[in-house]
Amino acid sequence: MDTAILPFPAHIFEESSKTDLQNFIEVMHYATLAETPQDVKNVLIRTKKFLPFDRLIGGLVRLGADGAFEGFSDVLNVNFPQIWLFQYWKNGYGKIDPVLHALVRSQKTQVWNQVYADVKSDKEREFVETATSFGLSDGVTVGSLDPSCGVTSFFAFAGGEPAQHGQYVKFVDYLGQHLHLALMRSTSKTACVTSKCVNKLSPKEVTILNWMKDGKTNWEIAQITGVSERTIRFHVESIFSKLDVTSRTQAVAFAVQHGLPNLA
Repeated sequence: MDTAILPFPAHIFEESSKTDLQNFIEVMHYATLAETPQDVKNVLIRTKKFLPFDRLIGGLVRLGADGAFEGFSDVLNVNFPQIWLFQYWKNGYGKIDPVLHALVRSQKTQVWNQVYADVKSDKEREFVETATSFGLSDGVTVGSLDPSCGVTSFFAFAGGEPAQHGQYVKFVDYLGQHLHLALMRSTSKTACVTSKCVNKLSPKEVTILNWMKDGKTNWEIAQITGVSERTIRFHVESIFSKLDVTSRTQAVAFAVQHGLPNLA
């Protein structure tokens, strides 16, 4: 046998039920075929259906030359709370998130409650308390490093029954490698890290800009959000001012390039 080929990890599946195996094979099938961000998001949705977690999100972490956190891009949110994502992005939690930093350092699967038990700084403890207030105290995060691109993928599985998490960690760990490849195939090649000017946007403006990114008109956004078209125009003008742009196309391109979080 070619020693360069990793052996099949049969031990992961030794105690798996037939249903678990069928679900796992289905997810792997679609992960292998995924070519677009929506394809990858659909794979994450399928994954959530058979794993004992309530919430799921994935994406890329941009790393500096020294390996330090610089920002996020290509984030695919299945159902993490939108207000938590906004707070995480707005407050720069990526710089202090102990699970994220443990993942980047070790490139090993991280079980949240184990990482949280070892936090030492006041900022980390504050982060854990805030995450817990959103029901995000238990979970598992996996990811893989792509050194040539200077990014690490991450896939965070949260909530559900913590007692069941342990038996699925090996599943998640193995699946994470294939989710990483799927995400790297579909990711934008020009995405950059979050910039300070984008951070000036309010939660409402982020939501409106996301609808703009989807091609919605002011009238359509007004219908979706339940406010007047005049109010939407006011927010759009504010977005233009904060991003220092003069058109919807420029605003969308600028926000996507600099890591606007996808709250949808």
